Amino acid sequence: MARAAQPLLVVLLAVFALGAADPEAPALPSSPVRLGDDTVFSLAAEHHGKSPGARATQTSQALEQLARGRELPEVRVELSAGGALIAAGTTPIIELSAEDARLAGDANLESHATKTAGAIRRALEAEHKRGQIAGTVFSFSLLVFFALIAFYLIKKVASIGDRSREWLEEHGDRVLTVSVKNIELVRPAVLKSSALIVLSLLKLVGQFGIFYAWLVIVLSLFESTRGYTERLTGFVLTPLSLLLGRAVSALPLLVVAGFAALAVLTLVRFVGLFLASVARRETFISWLPADLAAPASVLVRGAIVLSALVFAAPIVTGSSDSSLGRSGTILLIALGLAATPLFASAVLGACILFGRRLAVGEYVEVRGRLGRISSINLLELRLDTANQTEHRVPHLLLFTSALERLGNAPRFSVEVLVPAHAAPARVLDVLTRAGELSGRNAAAELIGVEPAGARYRVTATCSSLNGRSPLFVSVLEALTDAGLGSLPGGPASLEPR
Repeated sequence: MARAAQPLLVVLLAVFALGAADPEAPALPSSPVRLGDDTVFSLAAEHHGKSPGARATQTSQALEQLARGRELPEVRVELSAGGALIAAGTTPIIELSAEDARLAGDANLESHATKTAGAIRRALEAEHKRGQIAGTVFSFSLLVFFALIAFYLIKKVASIGDRSREWLEEHGDRVLTVSVKNIELVRPAVLKSSALIVLSLLKLVGQFGIFYAWLVIVLSLFESTRGYTERLTGFVLTPLSLLLGRAVSALPLLVVAGFAALAVLTLVRFVGLFLASVARRETFISWLPADLAAPASVLVRGAIVLSALVFAAPIVTGSSDSSLGRSGTILLIALGLAATPLFASAVLGACILFGRRLAVGEYVEVRGRLGRISSINLLELRLDTANQTEHRVPHLLLFTSALERLGNAPRFSVEVLVPAHAAPARVLDVLTRAGELSGRNAAAELIGVEPAGARYRVTATCSSLNGRSPLFVSVLEALTDAGLGSLPGGPASLEPR
């Protein structure tokens, strides 16, 4: 009986072996490891008590976490006695066993782990690239979206600024007033213009702030430009934060300085209103004529502001080296430099006056202009001219122009053109006698020969600035009586010498 069963057992074992070796036999169930919609590899064996499905789920989660990172770590294989660990950076992905290699049809665990690591690497690279493309597209979409928002906000700020400007133009003169005890400290027109300037600045600052915020957001959207965001933020916000900190620390001083500025402004305004009433002849002051009230107002108010900066500012700030004190000193130096020509003219005028270099009533010639000195002060000479006008010559002009003293009587010269056939000696004699008829100390000279004739000059001292015409008439009559009539265009010049 046992011998009869042995052939049957052999047949059964052969059938089982043939069934196991059949390539069309059903494969064992496996669980795919996915990254996105793609299958990276599959797991069909249990390992450390975990089913293939649990292992595939855990591996898929690890791959998704790695794909979401900004940088793609290097995928490596670590072989050990218990299996092969595939990791990326510090993140373990999957631990493979010899059973995984056998079920996958690989020769050994090392080759299976290397092939699986390559598949993981390619899948991560593809997913990371897709993520970068999607992120870039999304960033460009945000760029356009934020650009539209920024453009809308910039236009909105401009619209609000324009409406505010129109309101100020219409109501600014009536609404903007600053007064203390019925004393108008600042005119509404000044406040209105100042408010318009501030409004324009706020409009520009608002539009720049919107553009700056958009630029920071746009730079932070892209990896290649994200480093510029910190530089730009530090470049703009660091000085503003430092300025704000200094302003907060100097707040008590600013309050005191504000009250001091208000007091100075009140005083300046009061002086301006008082002297304006003097100029309108509403207030009478014996020592200040009404026509000098307006310039005196400018000088007095300027002196008050300058004195406040030079003397009061160090007291208010507690330091003579403060910005207000330095501003007053700079302003004082600037005024001194600007007044240097005036001081120089005054010094020269003092030398002329106290040195008796010129006297009232003398005749002088400056830059071809002849006149009689009517008065001399520290700043200028005043000359009465022949055409009954007053010619004022600043003393500073005498540094660069010669002044010719003519004494107590002016001296004029007349040039005439006489035909060439006339004897020069006779012509000189006729011209000299003609000069003596209208003046004294007459002199005649031949000054040139031209193709049309000879040119002569007659000079004589006259009794007044009106002696020019008599000398001219005497010369013409003398030449006519002597039969030496001048050529057309003969008296070429009547300019005084």
